[in-house]
Amino acid sequence: MIDLLNASVPKLSELLKPELLATLQGLAQVIQYHEGQLVHQRGDPKPGLSIVKAGRLVAGNIGMDGSILTTSVLGTGDCFGEFTLFVGLPRTHDIYSHGASEVYQVPRSRFMALFAQEPQLAEALLAIALYRNHSLLEYMDNLRRQPLLYRTAQLLLSNAKRHPETNVIECLQDQLAFTLGVSRVSIGKVLNKLQADELIQLGYRKIIVNDLERLEAWVADRNLLMPLTASGVGSE
Repeated sequence: MIDLLNASVPKLSELLKPELLATLQGLAQVIQYHEGQLVHQRGDPKPGLSIVKAGRLVAGNIGMDGSILTTSVLGTGDCFGEFTLFVGLPRTHDIYSHGASEVYQVPRSRFMALFAQEPQLAEALLAIALYRNHSLLEYMDNLRRQPLLYRTAQLLLSNAKRHPETNVIECLQDQLAFTLGVSRVSIGKVLNKLQADELIQLGYRKIIVNDLERLEAWVADRNLLMPLTASGVGSE
């Protein structure tokens, strides 16, 4: 499944010491969800931190015209709902279960009591927020600057890197079109172009990246900005 922003964001479970993570989980109620069940709805004001215990969740929104835009796919260890804790903002997306899932739901009162005692919680949540903001800023610049062909290739690359052992992205072309906010016809044209250039292979409910390094080089050659490295702007 295509993930617009979450591919490079660390999981909360990776940023917390095991004993602190266990303490946080101990404050939560574990709720089970079935396929397609809503976890949170856009506009929900209820504050709390959610952490995926098992399964996958999808964050997206349904427009007034019925179109669905998927933003992120959340897996085990991912968290969401931080802004409901600190600034009282309502939730921006519908989040529903993709298959069966389990979610730790931590009420705000319990979370804030632990937060006051454990500075590592603040460091971890700040890091996650900054990673997401960084990805969003890069995406917004590409949206204004780059053609659909480039944005599609870059999105496929970032998602394929999550599965380097197979280079397979499980998604429908409709889902990819909705994620990028374009028509099914437009996405079909750019996918056919990428396939004709032997960068990808279109399959049933999946897209296969033929060679990650070659696709990465293709994207780098067409980047209209100086590339970024982990330590800042690249020198090349």
